[in-house]
Amino acid sequence: MEIKRFIAGPVSTNMYIVSDENNRAFIVDAAYPVKKLENYVEQNDLDIQFIIQTHSHFDHVLGLKYYKDLYQVDVYASEDSRDIANDPDYNLAYDYDVYVPIDRYLKDNEVFSDFEIEAIKTPGHTLDSMSYKINDIIFVGDTLFKLSVGRTDLPGGNYLQIVNSIKNKLGSLDGDYQILPGHGDYTSLKYELQNNPFIN
Repeated sequence: MEIKRFIAGPVSTNMYIVSDENNRAFIVDAAYPVKKLENYVEQNDLDIQFIIQTHSHFDHVLGLKYYKDLYQVDVYASEDSRDIANDPDYNLAYDYDVYVPIDRYLKDNEVFSDFEIEAIKTPGHTLDSMSYKINDIIFVGDTLFKLSVGRTDLPGGNYLQIVNSIKNKLGSLDGDYQILPGHGDYTSLKYELQNNPFIN
């Protein structure tokens, strides 16, 4: 499995392409249209199968409709996105013309696709925050950062909830995991559980 990160959009959001040995691939958080991403897909002859969204804040979805249409794929997100994804009071897209198309709504701990991705609800940054575990990697969106956590002062945010999501939901997983966040550098789950000042 190979993971390629692209940083894009007005607040430098991490987008990821995950691919396997058969050149099947998916996008994590279609934050913004990026030619480098499209070139990477073409140069590596990747077959984009679907897009997964960690939450519906504007900076993670500005490229969503573009890439959904470009690759003709379905979009997966938390079932908690259903009523809020296109509400500007929650997606904060006041200054953008954004439509958040979601085709499949995932339940907590649902395992889906041939990649066997596990969807884990991790609310706190938003009502619809969802993390995705695949092998020893977790895409956490804006739930957890290196020595920090996502903002909880926006609509749907809750500090106690985000701490619970990190310590009791992600923290209950066996073993260690590489954490791939929505912004900034990679980290590891064990390191954050032991050293992150926002949850200790």
